[in-house]
Amino acid sequence: MRPSHAGTFHVTARSIAEEHIFRDDRDYQHGVQILEELTNDGFFVCHGFCLMPTHYHLVGTFQEEMLKQAIRCLNRRYAGWFNWRHGRRDHVFGSPYKSIEVVREADASHLPDYIPETPPLRPW
Repeated sequence: MRPSHAGTFHVTARSIAEEHIFRDDRDYQHGVQILEELTNDGFFVCHGFCLMPTHYHLVGTFQEEMLKQAIRCLNRRYAGWFNWRHGRRDHVFGSPYKSIEVVREADASHLPDYIPETPPLRPW
């Protein structure tokens, strides 16, 4: 069961079969644009993210009942655009996203390993 309570979460979602879903600058830019729109629309507060060729990492603070809704919106919007742009169809993301609540400093200690301070990281 997915968390539905408010909190800060490290979220990751992977592509199907390690397919590259961020293939070029345009793909990365569109992913960033969707994240920016979702934060501007109040879905969550973004603390940092990293878009990688086969998956993404996101650290955000979500209000009650918003984690599932925000990630569903993010994944669906990106997948629809990606399929349209690359002339493909079917699923883009593999298994459901993973989310780990960041509740203690110890929980956050591993994040620099997953959310590096190098491009394509875009901290807010």
